Amino acid sequence: MDAILLSQLVKGFAKPVKDCYVNLVTSDSRNVEDNSVFLAIKGEKVNGENYAKSAIEKGARFIVTENYIDNIPQDMQVVVPNVLDASIKMGANVRDKYDIDIIGVTGSMGKTTTKDFIYAAISPFAPTVKTNGNQNNELGMPNTIYRFTKNDRYAVLEMGMEALGDVHKLSNAARPKAAVITCIGISHLERLKTRENILKAKLEICDGMDENGILVLNGDDDYLSIAEIERIKNIYYFGINNKNSDVVAENIKQVGRNTYFTIVDKINGKIDAVIPTVGTHNVMNAISAYTVVTRLGFDAKSVAENLAGYEVSGQRQKFVEKDGIVFVEDCYNAAPDSMKAAIDTLKSISTGRTITVLGDMLELGDDSEKLHYFVGKYAKEKGIDFMWTYGERAKDICRGFGENSLNFNSKKELGDYIIENIKKGDSIVFKASRSMRFEDIINQVYENRE
Repeated sequence: MDAILLSQLVKGFAKPVKDCYVNLVTSDSRNVEDNSVFLAIKGEKVNGENYAKSAIEKGARFIVTENYIDNIPQDMQVVVPNVLDASIKMGANVRDKYDIDIIGVTGSMGKTTTKDFIYAAISPFAPTVKTNGNQNNELGMPNTIYRFTKNDRYAVLEMGMEALGDVHKLSNAARPKAAVITCIGISHLERLKTRENILKAKLEICDGMDENGILVLNGDDDYLSIAEIERIKNIYYFGINNKNSDVVAENIKQVGRNTYFTIVDKINGKIDAVIPTVGTHNVMNAISAYTVVTRLGFDAKSVAENLAGYEVSGQRQKFVEKDGIVFVEDCYNAAPDSMKAAIDTLKSISTGRTITVLGDMLELGDDSEKLHYFVGKYAKEKGIDFMWTYGERAKDICRGFGENSLNFNSKKELGDYIIENIKKGDSIVFKASRSMRFEDIINQVYENRE
């Protein structure tokens, strides 16, 4: 983080008595160093207020808290209604220092992959910053902004949400020049109740944009393709099935673990492209990136070529080969559509037995049982050989799959079973919601094979 005056950093919600330069903002007291600002967040398990004194002792110059803390000096703290809102405001204050064009990414599925494709497409042209992993909330997005330098020209920021209003706050802080909405899914139904509300929440990404900004939407999505967009003048659509989209992917062919396709662009004509991953969902992510970067003014042929430089983030369709077995790590998050995409990917790369290791999908509301069942049914229809699951909700996946399915009482039991029953030539995919921590199973299996 480039040094910034404390008074400038907290402008809008605090007026510090003693000004100084700040080099770090953190909510983790273990990371505090000299000239830090510490966010004392009161969470469900950990109360940051209990670590404020330690933060001061380690060099923090200012504490942002929702309750007055007795054991630290009054002039070294500010009491705010919401620490997370203060975090966003600090990110906005830092963002104001830089002449940088921001591309925002939101949607129900594919945000991180789309962000990584946009980074691959634009970063060869100019210095670019992107969100690490999926740090896309009130803490994560400002953390990315704090990494800006005077040399950076572009930034790709992922914007996530839990409720209406979340993306609104993030967009107003970032003030994106362009934005991509990947799709309107069902992963937030438990909180937002309807896809109409999910659409409304995702469209909040427009709130921080100028009317001359660039908005890129999924033309294959039944909600986005007909959404009424207010104020934003430059709207472009991408798709595979909707041939009326501004950018369409055709002639999609998988060769090994690469996918070849033709981009049909209403402005730039036909351009061949290749991406180092598989699945039509990834083609969609790639052409969304192509669309937004070309509409920012970059050469279409060069942008298409740059897509080949895509690199996967974390455990998203990561292929690992061990002892003649192909493992597909795709367990960062899960929703019905991404589960189906993982199943399709497994079938497309396998030459032997296919095994799906699936877990609970969360936040699906009243339709959770039905949606888990249909994932199992889909896997059976696609010819998956074995379905092994963990989680209470995942029992319905097994019910939908039928014969050759097993649900386990613990991840350890599931891991042991995988170790005992997989063999050379198998292909196996791991997929579950993030909180299920399926990397525990993956690590157990890998440690055994090593």
